[in-house]
Amino acid sequence: MLEALVAGTTDPQLLAELARGQLPKQLPALREALDGRFGPQHGLLVAEMLARIDQLDESIQRLSVEVARVLVPFSRW
Repeated sequence: MLEALVAGTTDPQLLAELARGQLPKQLPALREALDGRFGPQHGLLVAEMLARIDQLDESIQRLSVEVARVLVPFSRW
């Protein structure tokens, strides 16, 4: 949903259809919440936050691989 907002999608109906998890149970309220102003400044901030999340996910993956490698000698216990 955030990626769609950053890409310029503003239609609350289309955005609400992207809901996952527990959100689809509350589609009317979600559509109402998505009916607002999301300007370029908001898109810039959200895009930066999403990029940072991606960076952190990559760091977690690299560290997980390293931890698994270091723990190999202890796997026989």
